[in-house]
Amino acid sequence: MTTEKKEHHATQEALDAIANWMRPPAQNEGISYSVARLGAFPTGQSSFLGGGDASIFTPSGHRGTLTSSVDGSAIETQDFVSTTTFPIKFKFDLNAGKAIGSWANPQAQNVTVKLEFNRKAIDPDFGQFYVFTGDSSTDQSGYVVTFVLL
Repeated sequence: MTTEKKEHHATQEALDAIANWMRPPAQNEGISYSVARLGAFPTGQSSFLGGGDASIFTPSGHRGTLTSSVDGSAIETQDFVSTTTFPIKFKFDLNAGKAIGSWANPQAQNVTVKLEFNRKAIDPDFGQFYVFTGDSSTDQSGYVVTFVLL
């Protein structure tokens, strides 16, 4: 099996595990996410760190979607001195393996990121972590998305 096929298979298995964590009759606490964005040069896109809750699971297709009932938040640091905090919204389409996000900092921005599984880590005191990188994004920025299964 080629490396690309192995990566695709690993991504599909990780997305299945996340969907199964939330799929009824599972009674797990939920899922949180964190997102890191590395802005694209030379477009001037900003970089930020953020996250929130993604515990609303809507089954559809093979897996379903994850969303939150409240906005997450992000923080942007400029020149390692000044910071800006702003709300972010993300929806995770587990069928397509995509993160769809929006925020305003200061203007409205939208992005779709194709997720590629990177690794799984387990903390016995906190939960399971699934780390994905952005294989591609509509804004040409780099992304890392981590799901914490609580």
